[in-house]
Amino acid sequence: MSLTAYEGRNGIIFGANSFFGREMIEFLSRRHVHLGLIDLDGYADASIAGIGKKYGTTSIYRMVTVASENAFRSAVEEIGNTLGDIDYLICSYYLEDLRAKIDAEDLSPETWDTVFEEWLVSYFLVMKAAVPRMCGETGGKVVFVTSTAGYTGEGEGEGELTDGGSMHESACSSGITGMMTSIARDSIPRGIAVNGIALGPDYENDRERIVWATHLWLSGMGDYSCAQILRLY
Repeated sequence: MSLTAYEGRNGIIFGANSFFGREMIEFLSRRHVHLGLIDLDGYADASIAGIGKKYGTTSIYRMVTVASENAFRSAVEEIGNTLGDIDYLICSYYLEDLRAKIDAEDLSPETWDTVFEEWLVSYFLVMKAAVPRMCGETGGKVVFVTSTAGYTGEGEGEGELTDGGSMHESACSSGITGMMTSIARDSIPRGIAVNGIALGPDYENDRERIVWATHLWLSGMGDYSCAQILRLY
């Protein structure tokens, strides 16, 4: 992986304290990318901002309130004012926390609201706030992280149901796929490429493929694609 594809660029990672977010902080900081790190209040861990210091990069850590458009806008504005134009936006979610704290049998409206606001609505709000900062000469690259629970079959129509994930996760990840497709279409004229990665049930043991999938979308190798999701079964 060449440093020339990343060095000196700026990125935002929403869901910075998720498993995927932490992997990307390490990956991008090693490649000298300056980062704005955003978490929801309930997932805060300011220690992750120190990862970039090992590599001499700038890391700005901010927390936002669930479903607060003003909070997301303020966080992104502060990051953009400090770092400059944003080249990369990674929208990750705390899947490990979701699976640990959400009872699959709890179908109350409150639980549905929690998952959708933390996940799908947050992706929309951070994207809405970041797009105006991604309209420079280099355009921008966005990666939406979802899960394979949002698909009805294993592989491509082999007839096996996808393992892992609650009903909440399945519904939300499907919604993200549809939202991402619509956003990608509208972002093409701005020069912004929007693609995704769907994590499988055993994603925490799949670090190498996670890194290479992200590299594909961010490095420019996948610029021929738009609104595509790599499914890491």
